[in-house]
Amino acid sequence: MKMVMMISSESTCNQQLDLAVTTGIRHIGIGVYSSGKIYEYLVRKGFEPHIAHTAVKELVERKYIDDLRAGRKVLYNRSGRKQESRSLLYKRLLQAGIAEDKADELITRTRDDNETCLDLVKAAYPVIPDEVLEGDAYEFIEDLMKLCARRGYNPSVSKDAINNWIRTNYE
Repeated sequence: MKMVMMISSESTCNQQLDLAVTTGIRHIGIGVYSSGKIYEYLVRKGFEPHIAHTAVKELVERKYIDDLRAGRKVLYNRSGRKQESRSLLYKRLLQAGIAEDKADELITRTRDDNETCLDLVKAAYPVIPDEVLEGDAYEFIEDLMKLCARRGYNPSVSKDAINNWIRTNYE
């Protein structure tokens, strides 16, 4: 009698896993999702955490989920005027459900904060506004420093980027 129960229980577990994998595939469709987001989705749909974890593992193995691809999408969306520091990007990757090892790999490939902060300043202000040249630049520079701080850059990096940006506009 116990043997029948164990087979039945194992069969139910496999059915649940198959259903979870199918549910994950349907949710992914043609989109790009991280392993963490699909795991959360499956748990919200009522699958047991261990079933959701195993289903995600299978979806990664089958290449339905690619955290590097999903992470590159996150990084791409945070460039130009939306540029952020490495530390903020790393947090954003983890919040997007990217596995920690993949987030580490992606962050090591990103450019240095000194370069990206300068990109942010240039994107925000391609040239120094005339009203700044004619008036008090202190408030304008303070606003730039605040922008850089909101994007996770430390004051030293921000100051250097702004100084470089000013130099390039006057050369």
